[in-house]
Amino acid sequence: MRLRVPVSVLVGVGLIVTGVAGRAAIQHWMDTRIVYPVDMPVSLAAGHIRTGPFRLNLYADYWVYVLPGTDQDWDKNHPDCQPYRHLQTRWVLYRDGRIIGRLEQPTVLPWPSGFRAGPGVYDLDVEVMSDFSCVDPAHPHLELAAQTENYESAAFAATLALLIGIYIGFALLIFVPIVRLVPSSDRSKAITESESIGQDFRRARKLPLRRPISGLPGFGLYAGMFFGLMALLQMLLTGGFRRTSKGLWVHLLRPDAVIQESDAWTEPLIVRVNDAGPGERPDLYVNSRRVAWEDLDRVLKQELGRRKEWVVYVAGDDDVAFEYVAEVIDLARGDQAKVFLITGDAGSGHGRTSESHVSQKRRDMGQP
Repeated sequence: MRLRVPVSVLVGVGLIVTGVAGRAAIQHWMDTRIVYPVDMPVSLAAGHIRTGPFRLNLYADYWVYVLPGTDQDWDKNHPDCQPYRHLQTRWVLYRDGRIIGRLEQPTVLPWPSGFRAGPGVYDLDVEVMSDFSCVDPAHPHLELAAQTENYESAAFAATLALLIGIYIGFALLIFVPIVRLVPSSDRSKAITESESIGQDFRRARKLPLRRPISGLPGFGLYAGMFFGLMALLQMLLTGGFRRTSKGLWVHLLRPDAVIQESDAWTEPLIVRVNDAGPGERPDLYVNSRRVAWEDLDRVLKQELGRRKEWVVYVAGDDDVAFEYVAEVIDLARGDQAKVFLITGDAGSGHGRTSESHVSQKRRDMGQP
């Protein structure tokens, strides 16, 4: 008698093999991607840094980092050699000897710059605009890093689907055959052999035969499998995609406090959000200069680049929705600045006082 393999067993084995092979293929693909194509020690003396040919095998955005290798102890022990916020660089990207990208406007630490590229062989020429060879003992290096968040999310989703397939495959391979192999109930029926009772089975033979009980009901098994699968998905989604709000960390400035100036020649950086009337977006002022909302990030970077201390004071009118003030705080914190929230008179007096104070200092020093 030829043994017939149930279809559920074949499907289960196929799902398990596909899941294991697919998971191994995804992991191999992710492991062979070049996430850090360049990581080399460099000198930060003024001049050019050539990386030499390097290969990319991932279509993604790439960040260019010039890392000085300094720490807090270095800043304390070397006050005259602090590249953070002062080191300026720009670069040119080549492929097959042709320029395919460049950074025209020099970037300042710690802001990285980047480009988008696909698989191929490239060469990067980084120009150090100012001489910071004094940090060479700290072993600075140049790093190129790919942004792989999208690929990691896709790999996670594909891996989750394959794990679900493996789970279903094991269920089909183990539980379904068990249900079918459970012995059916013995429904033996004794038929009397007594001659005193007449029995005519001719009519019974013409009736349709009822299907004997072949095992346990399958509804409970399939319902349990479905419930377990849904519970697994819920646990994965809850644990993997739950976001915890961290808020926006700011310092509060009392109304009677005096704004500290970073140096004698630079006024404090004050951003004010003024009410523009019902239904209108508030007006934005940076040190009494009106700025468009879409230009705020650029203006903050320019102003912070001119200062030794990265501190931003933010104030808003009482009638302004706090979401606009929070947007300014978020942009300032994104630029690694310390944010002080001015309370009281929305900071209007602080800006005028600081500007007049700087002007008075310049007059005292004989400067225009």
